[in-house]
Amino acid sequence: MKKIMLFFFLLLWISFSHAQQKEKYLFTYTNTKITKVLSDIEKAFDVKYSYADSIVGSQKITLPKKQYFLTEINAEIENQSSLQVVKINDRFYSVAKAETKETIDKIYALKEVIVEEFLAKGIKKTDQNYILYPQKIATLPGVTDADILLSFQQLPGVKSPNETAAGLHIRGGTSDQNLILLDGIRLYHPGHLFGMISSINPNVEQTVNYYNKAVNPKFGERVSSIIDIKSTDKIADKTKVNAGINALNADAYFQTPLYKDIIGLQVSGRKSYTEWLQLPTFNQLENKVFQHTNFNNFDNDNQFQFYDFSTKLNFKPNDKTAISVTGLVINNDLDYKSVVKTDSLSNQKMNIKNYGFGLNWSQKYSSKFTQQLQLFYSVYNFEYEKRQEYQTNKFEAFKKLNRVVDSGITSDFGYNIAEKSNIEFGYQFLGNDISHLLNSYNQDVAIDLNLKHRYNVTQVGYVFFRQDIGRWSFQPGLRYNYYSKIKANSFEPRILVQNKLSETLICQVSYERRSQILSQVRENAANDLSLENYVWILSDNEKYPVQKANQFTAGIIYKSNGWLLDVDSYYKNITGITSFTLGFLSQNDASIHHGKGFTKGVDVLLQKSMPTWRAWATYTYQDSQNKFEDLNEGDYFQANSSIKHSFNVAVNKKWNNYMLALGWFWHSGKPYSNIDDSGQITSYNSETLPNYHRLDVSGSYEFKNKRGHTYKIGISVYNLYNRNEIISKEFERKYSNLSDFANPRYSMQNYYSLQITPNVFLRVNL
Repeated sequence: MKKIMLFFFLLLWISFSHAQQKEKYLFTYTNTKITKVLSDIEKAFDVKYSYADSIVGSQKITLPKKQYFLTEINAEIENQSSLQVVKINDRFYSVAKAETKETIDKIYALKEVIVEEFLAKGIKKTDQNYILYPQKIATLPGVTDADILLSFQQLPGVKSPNETAAGLHIRGGTSDQNLILLDGIRLYHPGHLFGMISSINPNVEQTVNYYNKAVNPKFGERVSSIIDIKSTDKIADKTKVNAGINALNADAYFQTPLYKDIIGLQVSGRKSYTEWLQLPTFNQLENKVFQHTNFNNFDNDNQFQFYDFSTKLNFKPNDKTAISVTGLVINNDLDYKSVVKTDSLSNQKMNIKNYGFGLNWSQKYSSKFTQQLQLFYSVYNFEYEKRQEYQTNKFEAFKKLNRVVDSGITSDFGYNIAEKSNIEFGYQFLGNDISHLLNSYNQDVAIDLNLKHRYNVTQVGYVFFRQDIGRWSFQPGLRYNYYSKIKANSFEPRILVQNKLSETLICQVSYERRSQILSQVRENAANDLSLENYVWILSDNEKYPVQKANQFTAGIIYKSNGWLLDVDSYYKNITGITSFTLGFLSQNDASIHHGKGFTKGVDVLLQKSMPTWRAWATYTYQDSQNKFEDLNEGDYFQANSSIKHSFNVAVNKKWNNYMLALGWFWHSGKPYSNIDDSGQITSYNSETLPNYHRLDVSGSYEFKNKRGHTYKIGISVYNLYNRNEIISKEFERKYSNLSDFANPRYSMQNYYSLQITPNVFLRVNL
């Protein structure tokens, strides 16, 4: 460990020393738009320019071919145009008309963006949310090819206790308490390979908005976080192709104008080749995912495969109207055969599919009044079957089905009251139709072990207001939900107040209330394949109540001379959770216990940015506890995913076309419960697993050919020193025959972390 830390600090010192050197880069332009020049400068010198397209867009510049310092190019821009380049700090610059130079600093201070680059290039932070641009994200430790959900885990307060990309636990919330949208389409299974990688293609040109507090009231439906993904509405001026391959899959992204500046088409597709070729990356993921199952030899007969496909058509008949249609399909398939005995053959099949479409219409009626209309339809379909056949024409089988249909229409309006105040309001009509079936059958008889089908219509009205007064910013809002089927409602006030105490220090406080009527519960009849033993259900306000959460936050942001300190404390309480939600089952108690919980915590980020490197450290303290009626004598106990301490330290360094990222991740162990020989819980999460840590590294090299095509190759290694640690202990119900449903049997299983996992990729932009 001492050698690892010594290596880290040595790399940091070398990076710092290198950053102090003045750099020159080769440029040449002939009557080229300044917007293009600024884009090239940002990539070369790792800086950022802010400007208005209406001011800069039409201006051009000519530079003879030679090596330039950054200051020299800025001077040429000022000499050859009516623009003024103003240095805000070592990293950020503003560009405006020369005659307005004296007001630039004041204008910049009023912008919503607080932190332009957060952790890495391509990640930004505003006063209300984080913004990710997946195609632009610089290399992150252990992340191959900019996986969106894995990138989130670099942020403070975001954890994945079971080391999956899709299993995000945010500020004490569970993964089903995160609402994930893609152009309005609801995603219920945002992962491939049982959540180990994201099912959202990161190479599509898109913007990801992530909210973990004071969420705009136009968003609801979940009590933890909002991940709002929007593919670009821009119509490409020429055909563009982005394609790549890594150790698990190949993908391609295609943009083309169908009618110049009016109609544009985008198509993306990603497909695994793990059903034909199993490389070491897949083998390591397979070993981690299929622990305690009989899946141990994937080949051309026993296959796992996945794919995702999306398309979008953009239509802009004029400057005030934009219409788009998006379609999406995400699919995972498992087909595995094995000989159980000499006279029987077992076949397990699983298909998980999430598909849908979204229609978005934006209309600008005037410079002050706008409207956005959205229609969406989303389907999640889960099918699993285990069939054991005997030579005597007899069989036993178990089937599980889970289906979620989401559809709705939303209408959002925005009105700019004045220069520093605006209001948003809207109406939403949302429908949910959810069913599941657990069925055991043989050649003679079929028994429905569990069957439910529920639906609901939710009507929503909301209003959001923003007012800036001097150094103060006030952002109150209110959301009202009416759940027609269960005849319940929910008022959800929200507010964010921010004060800029000085040019370097900002403080903010917030409060919000949110509700959720659909969630995942652990099935009460488990099967041999325990990988997906949760089903989506809809609240009936009796057995499964509506979940409601309140969150209070207070924090500061300090930034000066490339340093950033972001501290955010929070307290969140939740009601309406159940023992089935958290998987607390015992042999003699299959009833549903209602409960409540709270989470208190602090998220801290310290970051230093320089032109060619960035280093950061994050720390999270989190105490999450739950309380259920008739369990643990009515006392609070640690939540399943509660990790009290988490610490990450990372560095990202750029040398010309090379990029290297190194990160060390540590957190305290998860709690777990003990059970006795009869399957009874003897203590609820009173024990703690050992501490967890790993070292990740990623590197890439990017270059252009004479035609301007960009090529990028890279490698990542997850868990570089191959530490193998217990990350969870779970008690599981054993299912072998029908008698096990009347007399349940349980056992405790140890689940281990992902061992050293390399990955490589090649990407081409044409």
